[in-house]
Amino acid sequence: MSDIPVCQQCGKKLYKNYGGRGLLATPDSKYHHTSFYTEEERSNFERDELPENAFEIDRFSWNENHFGISYHTPQQSRDGLFHSQSCFYQWHENHRNEIERLIKDMGEWKNPN
Repeated sequence: MSDIPVCQQCGKKLYKNYGGRGLLATPDSKYHHTSFYTEEERSNFERDELPENAFEIDRFSWNENHFGISYHTPQQSRDGLFHSQSCFYQWHENHRNEIERLIKDMGEWKNPN
């Protein structure tokens, strides 16, 4: 048995591409960026709110009133369920009634009318 996941629609194997497997895969890190009006605000953010597990921290300034910081934080990676966008759309089309029923059962259905 292979450890390579397969597409939920067509059964093709999902090979790694750009750090994830399949369409809508979750990568192993999340990108964040925040902008500030002063360098002091950015320094306060770094001191008080920047996560301890942040990495690839980049500080930048475009002009005298724009100071920014960007960084990555780790997250659990997950494989996608489909190998292409067309398979994703086809699967949703085939399972539309089932999906609508589940949403209605959860009480979160909003009538478009």
